[in-house]
Amino acid sequence: MTTMGALAADGVLSYSDGYRTKRGEHGQPGYRILRVADVADGVVSPAGSDYVSRDRVGQIREKLARANDVILTTKGTVGRVAIVPNLEEELVYSPQLCYFRVIDDDRIDRRWLSYWFRSEDFLRQASHRANNTDMAAYINLTDIGSLDLPDVPVEEQRAIAEVLGALDDKIAANRQCESGIDELVRALYVGAVEKSAVPRPFFDVLEVDFGESFKGEHFSEPGHGRPLLRIRDLRTFECQTWTTESRPRETLVLPGDVLVGMDGEFRAKYWLGEPSLLNQRVCRVRGRGVGNALVYELLRAPLTRIERSKTGTTVIHLNKSDLAQATVMLPEGEALATFESRAEPLARLRVAKAQERKTLSRARDALLPLLMSGKVTIQDAGSRSRRSCDGA
Repeated sequence: MTTMGALAADGVLSYSDGYRTKRGEHGQPGYRILRVADVADGVVSPAGSDYVSRDRVGQIREKLARANDVILTTKGTVGRVAIVPNLEEELVYSPQLCYFRVIDDDRIDRRWLSYWFRSEDFLRQASHRANNTDMAAYINLTDIGSLDLPDVPVEEQRAIAEVLGALDDKIAANRQCESGIDELVRALYVGAVEKSAVPRPFFDVLEVDFGESFKGEHFSEPGHGRPLLRIRDLRTFECQTWTTESRPRETLVLPGDVLVGMDGEFRAKYWLGEPSLLNQRVCRVRGRGVGNALVYELLRAPLTRIERSKTGTTVIHLNKSDLAQATVMLPEGEALATFESRAEPLARLRVAKAQERKTLSRARDALLPLLMSGKVTIQDAGSRSRRSCDGA
């Protein structure tokens, strides 16, 4: 075993936490602050609205993000990991992130390091350190320095990273394909509206199924009863709660159905999980004679308007009355028929790619602990990885 601190002292890698910004240092032009919420499942998605002014670059120094940095969330949600891609904008790390820069890649493979941060070995060590406080889970730089890394030859590190990376590369390709489809369908809708469209009352074009209020005393562990789709599951597409209850007006949501969360933010999403019962605070939207691709596009404008109208409220809620007052821009005639014929197959492909990505993620997550612990050889893992990629 070798500690992270010893590797840093030997010049193998460097690490630190992010920049502690004072409110007076915020401003634009500047560097967008990368926060914990911007890191998920190996992906960096900068979305925050806070920037550190450029005149603070002398203080920020090494805490500016660089391509190929391995980043780890260290507060609140400990253990999200990603490798920073080639950046389209300059970012500065927040204090809740720790970055790792490999200096000697003959000792440490950065991709292997990112996988080690997802391993049971790291999670066990991090859990012991993070729970030494009554506050939110947190590991500091001293904790980071004391982490024990296994002494794995760099050739083996690279082989492990190559096997797991094949799955991650396919996952990334699927995600890029999904994004491209979203943009194409959006462009098709805008083009159809420009040709011929009229505003129509929301409920003349769309129908909404609202989730039922399933009772807590019937909630059960996954695998017992039926999966219950709650609003928090729209982020992961994995139901964490099951129920043994049956209700007369229950709604069964299927993959590809268009859903909207009714609290906090209002966004249309394709459901990518298994068939599940619809719980309260989530609704399903379907078209009256039109497909899900058009439903998805029709929802964008009214949901945005409704959300903006509720700005300033502590917790915003979407109500049936909000939808009853809304209108949607419905293409007509040939413009509608052309959109449907082109967009519906694309929407089905988009859902299929996303479900495939979830399957690949599960395969990677199952393989990772076996590889990192040595329970599966590189040869066996390579075969499994190829079968997963080919099957997906």
